[in-house]
Amino acid sequence: MNGLRSQSSLLLVSLLAVAGHASAVTRPPAAHAKPMVKRHGPTMRDLERQIAALRREIQTIQAKENLNWMSRQREAQIQRIVRKVLGVSARHAQRLNQEITAGYYRGFFIRSPQDHFRLNIRGYIQAGYLFAYSAVGNAQNINTLGQPTGPPAVGDASEFNLRRARLIFSGHALSRRFVYEVSGDFAGASNTNGYLQMKTTYAGYRMSRGVLLRVGVLRVPFTYLSDYPVTGDDFGSFPLLSTPFNAERSPGLDVSGKFFSDHFTYDMQVNNGSKAGNAGTAMDNRFGYYLRVQYSGGGRVARFKDEGAIHPRHHLAWMIGAGLGYESQNSTAGALPSPQTSLSIAGLSTPDGAGFYPKFSANGSLYRATGDAHLKYEGLDASATIFFQQYNDRPPAGSSTDNFAAAFGRRSLFEMAYYGELGYFLVPGKWQIISRAGELFTESGDKQMFEYGLGLNWYIYGRGARLQTALIYIPNAAALSSSSTNIVLNAQNLISMVQFQLKF
Repeated sequence: MNGLRSQSSLLLVSLLAVAGHASAVTRPPAAHAKPMVKRHGPTMRDLERQIAALRREIQTIQAKENLNWMSRQREAQIQRIVRKVLGVSARHAQRLNQEITAGYYRGFFIRSPQDHFRLNIRGYIQAGYLFAYSAVGNAQNINTLGQPTGPPAVGDASEFNLRRARLIFSGHALSRRFVYEVSGDFAGASNTNGYLQMKTTYAGYRMSRGVLLRVGVLRVPFTYLSDYPVTGDDFGSFPLLSTPFNAERSPGLDVSGKFFSDHFTYDMQVNNGSKAGNAGTAMDNRFGYYLRVQYSGGGRVARFKDEGAIHPRHHLAWMIGAGLGYESQNSTAGALPSPQTSLSIAGLSTPDGAGFYPKFSANGSLYRATGDAHLKYEGLDASATIFFQQYNDRPPAGSSTDNFAAAFGRRSLFEMAYYGELGYFLVPGKWQIISRAGELFTESGDKQMFEYGLGLNWYIYGRGARLQTALIYIPNAAALSSSSTNIVLNAQNLISMVQFQLKF
């Protein structure tokens, strides 16, 4: 409005000046004045037109100022209306949020209005077809004393299989600090009775983001593979050469947490020993102790639980991890109150080159270590892992025989393995090609197990529905996997698989 006043004043002064000039032009000359010389200048009509033009300009300026003022008023009014609507909407959303007690968000959920109780329901189904070809080559079958007993059975084997049909119930009770998970599987090689076999099941208390206490049947925190919930990696099966180092599940007490916005995680656990299963081994005083830490850069640790980078990353994301473990078991018949036989070591090769030793029930101390590195960039993801374990045999007290010493000529040895995987999305989020290569060997043993794999995956509906294919070649098999029953020890194996996975 100040601009309007100044412009109006200026125009008013101009009008007065023009009017004064007009009056001076039209005033009649005095009687005694000399005749005026005719000068060229604006006529009365010209001045009237100028005045009219100036008046129209003033009116235009006033109209614009009024319009701007109205616009500011409308803007302020609209802002007040928007704030009011947003406030009502927020209150309505809060009431609606309290009223919604069931739905779907990364799984089905049921909760109380105040969210003091919550139940999440998730599941996986993996079904497919497997064909395996086995040939002896130069290998022989080895008995429990390390003696050759002739070639193993060979030939072709094929089957339709249901690897997993798993349900997972998780959530919190009483408050968000008390958490729980109950999971079970209707399928799998270890479930032949058709009932729900218990898997990871625990109750916990979240003291803070950095401290979560859990007790129950838990995955042993050692290898990177233990971070997969149930689905395995992009091959549809874990590397067979990792079988001797896979700690699986065990009853125990666990402390875990996250720091630095989930860029650093840790997990410590004391348990009944690796592979103790659901109920654990018989009562004993020999515990297992495990620790795993992970640190990521350019992405949270949780993003690395799925290997395939469905959504391309335009910056490099990487993670490194490490694990340590120690446990001691007594599998002798005289162990009190009964023998522990859950810990078995596979993949041991005899020093005389006769072949790989069958699974050996540990009767001593086992020291373990692992390290891994992972990166993701665009549609590329890569990982490398190394395993190490030192086994110290403890012969039965008063026993005259020691099968381990008889087979290997010593009472201690180590195993090592390593493998790498490389995946790339040919079509972002849809078609992925993957490859794998690794080796497993034993101290002083001249038998080595190599593993090579190539696969192609089709992500039909993200990770929710995908079709996985793989071809795995093992020149000389040493590690037997419960999920791959067609692998023949000390034989050449060629395995092809097709698997469909539905996840909800």
